[in-house]
Amino acid sequence: MRRCGRGCWLQSCRWQAVKLQGGKVFLLCRFAILLLLTWFLVACGRNAPPPETPTPSPFSPTPQIGVSLATLAPPTAVILQTTPTPLPTPTLTPTPTPIIYVIEAGDTLLGIAIAQGTTTEEILALNPEVRPEALQIGQGIVLPQPTAVSLAAVEASLPLDVEVSQIHAYQTAVGSVWLLGEVTNNGETPVENVQVEIGLLDERGVAVASASAWTAVPIIQPGASSPFGVLLNEPPPFVQPSVAVIGGQVVAELGNRYLDLAALDTAVTGAEGYAEAVGRIRNVGEQTAVDVTLAAAFYNDQGEIVGFGLIPLPDPLAPGEARPFAVSNVPPGGTAVSVNIIPFARLESYGE
Repeated sequence: MRRCGRGCWLQSCRWQAVKLQGGKVFLLCRFAILLLLTWFLVACGRNAPPPETPTPSPFSPTPQIGVSLATLAPPTAVILQTTPTPLPTPTLTPTPTPIIYVIEAGDTLLGIAIAQGTTTEEILALNPEVRPEALQIGQGIVLPQPTAVSLAAVEASLPLDVEVSQIHAYQTAVGSVWLLGEVTNNGETPVENVQVEIGLLDERGVAVASASAWTAVPIIQPGASSPFGVLLNEPPPFVQPSVAVIGGQVVAELGNRYLDLAALDTAVTGAEGYAEAVGRIRNVGEQTAVDVTLAAAFYNDQGEIVGFGLIPLPDPLAPGEARPFAVSNVPPGGTAVSVNIIPFARLESYGE
């Protein structure tokens, strides 16, 4: 074996026989063998395929103790099939046909108001151009629409003990017809807002025309009466009138209305077709009365009502004070020989 110089790596190398396939034997240094193995491993590593990236598994949370996990299904949309309810069709209230009254000879605005069951204030509100002191024959004025009070509703609370004591039809020279009558309170309490319906019946008893009216006196005392009347300008042919009470109520509270008045020394003067009632009106209460009004019902010698009228007193009436009055009327039913005066008023300082 060749010897090398001092420090040669061959001197320190340990030799080893390596037998390869085919029977050949090579002497290799152990150090060389390590170098060859290292080179081989590096070369294999360069040619090796890249490592596969592990596929992450789905997240599976670990349930805690006492907690259960549930998989929630996606919410399902609920569709309600509904049939829409149509809105109610608005009902149009027809405009009432105006009531036109034609002024006749002898008419006064107050008399028309009484006959039609209204007030002069309501008539003037509809006819602002009308002058009560200058009414013209043939002049037309608009009258308020009549309103009815349900008698059924009144009877459901307190019964009315009233009756129509008489009803008469009087035809005028121009063909119109006055329907006059009286309502009597047979009960023990005052009644108010009494309304009647008057009809004209033919020979078969069938109504061919009708009209409603309020009593002339707003409050009827127990045992007292109040006149009423309606003027029909163009009535159809009829045989007799009929009348029925269709509204009214028991007075629950007088409020500012004042009834402590008395008519004294009444008398009737006049001739055929004309009557005048005279007398005195006294305040027998303890309050001052204002807007004092007198209702006068005129009767013939048979006790039948032949006409009525209203007259307001111009000034307040103090407690104990008495004042003369005169009420003129043209009774459509003929000559009047007696009169019934019914006064009413309101308080001057109610609620103060």
